[in-house]
Amino acid sequence: MIRLVIFDCDGTLVDSQAGIVSVLRQTLDDFRLGQSWSDRQLAHVVGLSLPEAMAALCPEQPADIHHQLILRYKALYQLAADRATLHTPLFPGVTDLLTTLQQSGRQMAIATGKSRRGLERTLRQHQLDPFFPPRMRMTADDAPSKPHPAMILQLLQVSCVPPDQALMVGDTTFDILMGHAAGVSTCAVTFGCHSKDQLATAQPHHWVDQLHQISLLCE
Repeated sequence: MIRLVIFDCDGTLVDSQAGIVSVLRQTLDDFRLGQSWSDRQLAHVVGLSLPEAMAALCPEQPADIHHQLILRYKALYQLAADRATLHTPLFPGVTDLLTTLQQSGRQMAIATGKSRRGLERTLRQHQLDPFFPPRMRMTADDAPSKPHPAMILQLLQVSCVPPDQALMVGDTTFDILMGHAAGVSTCAVTFGCHSKDQLATAQPHHWVDQLHQISLLCE
């Protein structure tokens, strides 16, 4: 039986792909790097921590440019959030699923490439704080970027749950590979940032097309 369900945030709980891609594009355009990126290329790095995302998008640029890109992205994202111009709704069924899991006595956690500040803002915005105790939130500020297993390993330790009783749920290959590296079961959602073909390369243990199906995997 699954006792701990670990969720990615962007693309899994929150439909934030369009907003993130828009801010990424504006950031890169502001630096006039002489390259155009498709929405698919930009969506592919969602889930990585910002240093890894910028390095993946601009591998030819030096570290100082990556750092400047990160600062610009953060400033633009914060500005958009403050002006409420980012449309980042919850996916259908999120609150119902979390309520069901909570009532069944299961622990829930988040492992995300977002900053802690960004995650806290998202949880407040969607009133998800009650489902995820502070100690069960792992961000880019707490551990190496996905697919490194550190986020999950820390959550297993904090929750006192063995790997064979934990499930990682995410929408990217980074989530699934992180779960494999930590020795937990993995579940790919098919409505997020990575396509089914991309996700299949990571060989998730389970697939769901709708979030309510996750509760059935936990029984």
